[in-house]
Amino acid sequence: MVLDNGRFMSSELGNITQMLEEHFRVALSANKIVVNSITDWLEGKKSIDKEELEKITALEEKGDALKRTILNELAKANSLMQREDLLKLVHYNDKLVDGAEIACYHLAAVVGQWTPDGELKDSIAELGKLMISQIGEQREAVRFLSINMEESKKRADEICRIEKQIDVVQRSIVALLYPLNIPLAVVLRFRDCINMLEDIANFSEDVAIVIRSLSLTLNT
Repeated sequence: MVLDNGRFMSSELGNITQMLEEHFRVALSANKIVVNSITDWLEGKKSIDKEELEKITALEEKGDALKRTILNELAKANSLMQREDLLKLVHYNDKLVDGAEIACYHLAAVVGQWTPDGELKDSIAELGKLMISQIGEQREAVRFLSINMEESKKRADEICRIEKQIDVVQRSIVALLYPLNIPLAVVLRFRDCINMLEDIANFSEDVAIVIRSLSLTLNT
């Protein structure tokens, strides 16, 4: 595999990078289920289909299987200078998949009991759009590690920019949520969902930092 500066990537690193891309595609798919469920809820749907919950659980299991495969490959690799950073990528991406499953089940517990409106509804919709944008940038940043280092770093910078936006929207949602006259159990469960989505955004930022480090290592 040829890097952007004309050098050749080792077969070990090329193989692991391809597996990482697949791992990140699983994370994107899981988070899309969460965001699509949020969109359906805001449009009036009162439940999350059992099939969707089963699908996100299956993606979490697929992510675990990919994680084990990648870790085994990293353990066998003999010449990788980037082993520690690659391990971090696997670790953070695993949290993205797990977080999506947790958030989806929290959401499933409240969608039939309450539907937000007004400014809160708009803020929740905006959070969903930002989440998908950030995870998509993350997948692309990993893909460009083996193609174009500068593009990979740009994608990492974009991940961090979106994370800051997510922080602002998340704080707005929580501030609007607490005064509502709805059951406390619903408030707490939805707060847990929103906090998990913020955790996912934070893990994405951690991924961006690792990607920056990897791009520098691969570019030397």
